[in-house]
Amino acid sequence: MPKQEPQQPQYAPQPDPNAQYGPVPQSQNTPYEQQPVNQQYFAQPQAAPVQYVVMAESLKGVKGWLMFFVVCFVIGGIGNIGMFFNAIMNLSQPENIISLIFSPILAVLSICAVVFIAMQKRLGKWLAVATLITAGINNTASMIALHASGKSGEDTPTLIAGIITMLILEGLVILYFFVSRRVKETLVN
Repeated sequence: MPKQEPQQPQYAPQPDPNAQYGPVPQSQNTPYEQQPVNQQYFAQPQAAPVQYVVMAESLKGVKGWLMFFVVCFVIGGIGNIGMFFNAIMNLSQPENIISLIFSPILAVLSICAVVFIAMQKRLGKWLAVATLITAGINNTASMIALHASGKSGEDTPTLIAGIITMLILEGLVILYFFVSRRVKETLVN
């Protein structure tokens, strides 16, 4: 058996670089290896993949839940002003004495919290927390005073459950002011 020489690869003819559309197509009968290759096609740079950016809504500004709590503070501040004058008229009841003490403090704290939050000041967060803590102390003292005077009409375990529930809810609202991204991005000045 005669020894065969390795075949040399046959190269395709080089196309005219000045041709606008590449070389003239060859007949389909030409084997694949012998068909000319359009060099201009392969010399094109690869296009970068398109990236779409979805813009998220900005969390800066007094909107959403922060606006809800601002409205609650406004209503609470105005309500506490009314409670103060009501407590002056009825000083004979023990819950009104507590209201006489806490109402002006709560009114001032609530209105200051609203003003500082609207101005996007960092102090607004702390005033809101102080308002909520003061309101919790006020509500607890008022519930105990009503129970001690016998006007509440509920037994002690119900009173304790009400106080604990109220304190948990106020704690969750306070937690909002420390965890919320909107509060962190808005109250920065």
